[in-house]
Amino acid sequence: MRLTVYFPDDNPAVHNWTGESLSIGRLADNDVSIDDDSISSRHAEIFGVEGATVLRDLDSTNGTFLNRVQITGEHPLGEGDEIYFGGVRTVFMEPSGTEVDEPEVATPDLDFVPDAGEGGHPDGFRPLSPLPPEAKKRDTLALAAWGSLGLGVAAALYALVVVATS
Repeated sequence: MRLTVYFPDDNPAVHNWTGESLSIGRLADNDVSIDDDSISSRHAEIFGVEGATVLRDLDSTNGTFLNRVQITGEHPLGEGDEIYFGGVRTVFMEPSGTEVDEPEVATPDLDFVPDAGEGGHPDGFRPLSPLPPEAKKRDTLALAAWGSLGLGVAAALYALVVVATS
């Protein structure tokens, strides 16, 4: 079986596996580790039951969406199913035979963001990191340029006043 992870700015990452289950989450000890803020530490798992493949959401914070419908609990998977773990799109494939061909997957709808709230996160999003969020960086070069421009304008006005009063 194969799970292809599509990151917005990167090439797709393909995960092939033959075991009984596949764990998906943000932590490195998952079978598929996805370093994204919308992914829970232990987000979901895919496993086989009586010849079928099943997707289970593990009470993730930002949800698991199967073919654009949020799921809870267990749901059967089929060839080409689109799965969003939080805000990360993946496609599930079951190879037919011994050779694995690259799937033909339709271009994703880039306008679809699962229940995105303000700031690009789903409503009720809770970051689980104990670290404070990274502070926004200031563009010091731009601040210096604007400051220099202000000083230049003030100097020009001063020179005009001195010349006009002389």
